[in-house]
Amino acid sequence: MKTWPRVVSVLVSLALPVVVLAVALRVVTAPWLVRWEYGKPDFPPDPYGLTTKERIRLAEVCVEYLATGAGIELLADLELEGRPAFNERELAHMVDVQRVFWAILRAGMAAGGVVLVGMAGLLARRTTRPLAASALQGGAVLTLVLLVVVAALMLTSWEVFFTGFHELFFPPDTWTFPTSDTLIRLYPERFWMDVGITIVGVVLIQAGLVLVVASVLRRLKPGQ
Repeated sequence: MKTWPRVVSVLVSLALPVVVLAVALRVVTAPWLVRWEYGKPDFPPDPYGLTTKERIRLAEVCVEYLATGAGIELLADLELEGRPAFNERELAHMVDVQRVFWAILRAGMAAGGVVLVGMAGLLARRTTRPLAASALQGGAVLTLVLLVVVAALMLTSWEVFFTGFHELFFPPDTWTFPTSDTLIRLYPERFWMDVGITIVGVVLIQAGLVLVVASVLRRLKPGQ
């Protein structure tokens, strides 16, 4: 067998975790998550008196800002109790969050192109079809290994994970806020823990589906 099919197989395996992460992030930036979180009876109330309805209103606009790539004026124009809902420091952080979010989504789209083109190339020839299944299986296993490492860190050292994540993607001293700031009132630590758990679940589902597809491909006869 030529070298290129094996190279393509490795590229597909490496690209797959990026696709899975991007899909998971897109799932948790849908409006349903905000309403689901605030609808929980044990979700912590705002210590400064924001109602659930008001928190949902503001949080959904934040999600819209991220998911649509809107300008920061969408958040800057929001008001809370007759004054701007977010201060300049919070707005600057949200610009950074949107930048990171879309960088991951674009990386996911590029990786998705690698997976689609690579799988099409491997499936196009009978001699390279077994590598298509191996590529998917390898990508799913790699995804699960990375997930286990991250999940273990989340469960055993949430603060270390949370701090490390922010220090990796955001400039120093730009992502911590007093508890009276709107971002903290909308998104307490409990919210982010639940988001992390949801991402883990979505990643598990995707990896499982990929393994099923890989299993089906392995069972196909050479002529199919």
